[in-house]
Amino acid sequence: MNKFQSLTTEQKQLLPTEEDVLFYEKNGWYISPVVLEKDVIDEAISGAQDFYNGVRDYELKDDCGLADDGFNSKAAIRNNEFVTLQKKELKNIGFNPLIMAIAAKLARVDEIRLFGDSLVNKLPQKPTSKGVVGWHSDKAYWPTCSSDKMLTVWIPFQDVSENMGPLTYISQSHLWKEELELKKYFSFGNQNLGAFEDYLSKHKPKGAFSQMTLKKGQVSFHNSHTIHCSYPNTSSKSRLALAVHLQDGENKYKEAFNDKGEKIIISYDKICRKDKNGKPDYSDPNLFPILHKKFY
Repeated sequence: MNKFQSLTTEQKQLLPTEEDVLFYEKNGWYISPVVLEKDVIDEAISGAQDFYNGVRDYELKDDCGLADDGFNSKAAIRNNEFVTLQKKELKNIGFNPLIMAIAAKLARVDEIRLFGDSLVNKLPQKPTSKGVVGWHSDKAYWPTCSSDKMLTVWIPFQDVSENMGPLTYISQSHLWKEELELKKYFSFGNQNLGAFEDYLSKHKPKGAFSQMTLKKGQVSFHNSHTIHCSYPNTSSKSRLALAVHLQDGENKYKEAFNDKGEKIIISYDKICRKDKNGKPDYSDPNLFPILHKKFY
């Protein structure tokens, strides 16, 4: 029996066309039409507030250093990981069947599994460097993953205007994935966005910087190699969003080493189950559940 929820006729009409998939493959990102209902988003907002106040529906076995900023009213950015496995309202929006079907179609895969998530609350700031998410690619943090088809869906919980610090992609930057020179600029916490932009102006053809100014209910997708950042939120409202990191069914653990020859161990490797050879198992159903599977 297929345990995955079937899409309605109306939902199927919201799936990306072949032209949309080709756009994603060329540029490294894609914006959906409105795919989430207001009630689902509003429940997620309520669930996020409960989460910040310490309310959990499910407990993680061991967080092993995962980001957990809790409720800090003075922070420019609050970042909490694996919230979909801890709060039901965030699970409902993060595991949305239509969103997962869109991801599978964009990546041209039959199976989508969770690989992690981040609830990011960007609080209003004066126009300073505070509240910046530095230039980075997600795959730079996942060198132990074998797949290049991994992707992230960005789910804002409100309309996102330019002054709220929306996610900003560099189109076609996913094609630069083998260039090690770029990695020294990558850091989620690097507040100096200009250094990388100066490098691009000297060494790269001028690419499009695309800001995800989305309407409530829209989501964006990006390839794990796509370089992105976000600027400070200078509006009067918090910008709350959930980033859900996804892996395809073929993704497996592979050994990776840093510049010093030291073996890299990402945080997820510490908390997932191990296979018969003692290596991290990225199909662990407790941490990396299957969210979409196509049956023939």
